[in-house]
Amino acid sequence: MKVLVISDTHNFLPVGVNSMEYDAVIHAGDIGSDDFFINISTCSRFFAVEGNTDYLTCTHLPETLCEKIEGVKFFLVHNLTSPSPDRVRKVNLDKIVKCSPDIVIFGHTHTPLITERDGMVFLNPGSLGKPGLTGISTYAVMEIEENSIKEIRIFDAETGRVVKKYNKKNEKNSV
Repeated sequence: MKVLVISDTHNFLPVGVNSMEYDAVIHAGDIGSDDFFINISTCSRFFAVEGNTDYLTCTHLPETLCEKIEGVKFFLVHNLTSPSPDRVRKVNLDKIVKCSPDIVIFGHTHTPLITERDGMVFLNPGSLGKPGLTGISTYAVMEIEENSIKEIRIFDAETGRVVKKYNKKNEKNSV
């Protein structure tokens, strides 16, 4: 199963992302507007949370989600940290402990990240709408196989180049 993981679109979706084939979409907040939300939520398995800029436009979205896709449990939030997974906000830490996820997905920082901590994968796909601190717009693709994460790749949205990679053998690579 292929899952598209995006965040911080801010009403912008590069054309190439629309033509991708995926089985589910996870959006970690800062969608932009209800109209934009309707356009990107056409996938039957679409998960999203409210970002800090969505408070007036996408008020129907939850602040956090604890869900499962094909046996992989994920916790989804927009603003997880201040500023890294080493400093998880207390309110989120309590929810993560209760959820007990395989992967924690977040946005807000506009900086792509894949790391492991306390037996969980932490994924920030970066910003798809506005280039982050890296100067590029990014998104992630997570592949799930046999109820576990097989691989996660973060791509430069303009070039398609892989900028970060993780596989289930716990090998992390920055490309």
